[in-house]
Amino acid sequence: MYEGACVWSGTVLAVLTVVAIVVRFSVEKFVIEKQSWSMTYIQNYIDAVVIGVTVLVVAIPEGLPLAVTLALAYSVRVSRRSSSVVKVRR
Repeated sequence: MYEGACVWSGTVLAVLTVVAIVVRFSVEKFVIEKQSWSMTYIQNYIDAVVIGVTVLVVAIPEGLPLAVTLALAYSVRVSRRSSSVVKVRR
């Protein structure tokens, strides 16, 4: 029973965090500053999702392996795109 409540509350907290960050950023940029849409703003929305995943991992320790796997996959993709040289140690 406690585990189910922990998972549920952690998920709700993570979703609320992402929604709050996205709404704050959108209102600040598009309503207050009256700026038009730019593709550079996508990074801000990605950052909000990353923060939400971080909150989820902190709230639910079982999510840690998934978060580590996603972080490693993302960093490998970035390294491959930047043509980084990786030395293989044997």
